[in-house]
Amino acid sequence: MAATDPVTLIVPIRTSAESPEPALRAWSEFLQKGLGREYDLILVDDGSQQSLDELAKSLPHTRLLKHDQPRGFGACLRTALAEPTHPVVGYTSLDYPYTPSDLPKLLAKLGESTEIYGEMKTVVAVSGCRTGRPVPVFWKMVGQIYRGFCRVVLGNVPQRINGWLGFREHTRSWLLWATMGNPLMDVNSAFKVYYRSVFDQFPIQSDSDFAHAEIFTKLTHLLALVDEVLLSPSTTAIPRTWWQDYWHVIKDAKFHTKLPDLTKPSPTV
Repeated sequence: MAATDPVTLIVPIRTSAESPEPALRAWSEFLQKGLGREYDLILVDDGSQQSLDELAKSLPHTRLLKHDQPRGFGACLRTALAEPTHPVVGYTSLDYPYTPSDLPKLLAKLGESTEIYGEMKTVVAVSGCRTGRPVPVFWKMVGQIYRGFCRVVLGNVPQRINGWLGFREHTRSWLLWATMGNPLMDVNSAFKVYYRSVFDQFPIQSDSDFAHAEIFTKLTHLLALVDEVLLSPSTTAIPRTWWQDYWHVIKDAKFHTKLPDLTKPSPTV
């Protein structure tokens, strides 16, 4: 059951002007005292030029993996997933102040079941949606006009956005929804949890931040059930993400030929 499965949390460490130590200690403390289940923490030093060996040794249940040079968020995920992990895998980023206490909200949705067209399906992946930044007046008006059009012409009203992520981010989310059915409002959120077994379905092809979108887009293609939950509000600006792999993945999306049951957990370490 997802409610008791142990969790592996992956945290890429990228080049930054600030020391990652305060944030990593906050995550480690929450995992020890607030998670209520077994866990391990995998740090991937993505050529950050930070000295992390002593810090990693001081954090319980922590492994440190290293890249000689920066390779990108997706590459960090591939490196971590090549290691033994627990049946539930999550990841987060230090580029934005994701709140450790939001992790149980994501985990609570994982494993929920619902009936769709007469078939019971289980949520196999959950993404956090960043909130807290007010929507600019102009875009709020555009949204009202668009929802009114949808109500009259299509008979259905799209969900209101829950916080302003920036024109670039909202455009990307709309593009992936319109072209590939990716349902996420905040497609580039770097706070997500999965059953480990979803990664038996396909490789992560992206080296870049497009990995966030790639994984959920592929799950949508496989008709897997996913969900999105609102994160604690923050007025912090949304960091820019890079989609160098977009066309490469879209033109040649790869899947494994033998597809196991998504809801069957992988062996525990």
